[in-house]
Parts: sequence; C-alpha cells; structure tokens
Amino acid sequence: MKAAAEANAAQSAGTPMPIGDERTTDAPAGRAAPATVEQVGIADPPLPFTGGRFPATDEERAFVERRVMLQFFVAPALALAALLAGFNLGWPRLTAIGVLGLGLAALLVGWSAITERRLMFMRSGARIPRERRYFIYEGLAAVPYGIALVVLAGALITPASLHFSGTSLGGMRAVVLARPGLALAPLGLLFLFHGLGFLIGFGRRATSFADRLWIALLHLPARLGALILLAWALALLAIGLVEIASPALFQQKFESIFGNPWPFRAT
Repeated sequence: MKAAAEANAAQSAGTPMPIGDERTTDAPAGRAAPATVEQVGIADPPLPFTGGRFPATDEERAFVERRVMLQFFVAPALALAALLAGFNLGWPRLTAIGVLGLGLAALLVGWSAITERRLMFMRSGARIPRERRYFIYEGLAAVPYGIALVVLAGALITPASLHFSGTSLGGMRAVVLARPGLALAPLGLLFLFHGLGFLIGFGRRATSFADRLWIALLHLPARLGALILLAWALALLAIGLVEIASPALFQQKFESIFGNPWPFRAT
C-alpha cells in the first residue's frame, strides 16, 4: 500500500513513469497492489527490419546518432541541394555534382554495412524519447543490403563521371535505349541483393521451439516479398545479360514475342 501511495503521489505531481514499465497501482480492497511488471526487450519495428536493438550505452547511442545524421541527413541533403540548384539554374555540372554526391552517400552506407555487418536507422516522432529513437540491426542480412547500396551507388556515380568526361545526357540516354542490358543488368543486381537481404532478415535468437515458430511467422511477409524480388531480379538479369552478350539474340527474341523489333536499336 505504501508503494501504491508513492506511485500515485508521483503521478499526481507530474513525474513521468519510466519507459517500458507497466505499473498497476489500483487493487481491490483488502488486496496488496501487484508488483511492478517490466517489459523485457524491445518492440520490433515494422517489417522487414525485425530484430533490431537499442544502443546499449550512452556512448554507443551517441555514435549511432552521429553516424545516422551523417549518412542519412547531412550527406544526402548537401547532394540534393546541389542537384536541385543545378537543375533550377540550368547548370549541368552542378547537377552532376549532386548526383555524384548521392552516389557517394549510398556508397558510404553500403560499405559500412558490408564491413561492419550492421545497419543503423532512426525512428521519427516528436514523442519518442531520444534514447529509444535509434535502432541497430546486426547480422548477415546487412551484407546483401550493403551490396545493393553499392550497386545503386555505381548506377549514380557512373553517369555523373561520364558527364564530367564530356558525355552529354542525351548521348547516355541514347546508348541505354539502344543497349537496354546496360540498365537491366544493374537493376537486376539491385533487386537480387535487396531480395537476399529480405530473405535472410534480421532476427533475434529464439528461446524455444514455439518462439522459433513465432519468429518465422513474423518474418513470413518479408520472405514472401523476398521471393517476389528474387524472381524479378533473375528475370531482369537474364534479359540484361542476354542483351549484353548477344544483341542479335535479344533482338530476335524480342521480335518473336512482340512482333516488332526493339524500337531503339542502334542503326
């Protein structure tokens, strides 16, 4: 009863209850108030990123906060500012600098994920406490996600570098339309490694057989999505590689299916 009175007094004084605690202070007459119940662990964020954890110490939280701000806010914001300014002012080189910056930002995130086998994110929301705003996802799944980001970085850095070397945007567009495999193969790789990341997933260690089944059930939507991504990836890779290796065979198959030749083929 004394603990219940102290809890009620703290609540009436405006003292916030600790996060993650569930305290019940009301009890029927003649019965003692139940003991404090503390939630164990963290709630998984939305799929496919299940199995994340909060930073264990203040030092780790500060490190994650700096990393997230650099990788997902500062670097992309500077690159987008250059891209939009170049587009609005009609300065192609400034636009190319913005595209190059976005590619380097993606490369930074991807390389960190591959070498460290972890990804870091932030949840938005004004009412989320700072100590529970950042998540760390650790495990093998970070590697294919990182490779997918490296592929994306290459797809951004390559055209920006070609522009700096003197290739016009119209020329690059004409080449890609004439040789679609140059775009389909990287897109297939992007889908492939992203799908592998979905398939592996970030999961916590099961404590029992029933818990293992529950984790598998939670991961089922992500795994189904992974199979869809992998199917698309294999199709895009197959078409792209056939076009790169044998343009004549690609033209023949395309015409046999659609009744017309590829409309953008080089003459």
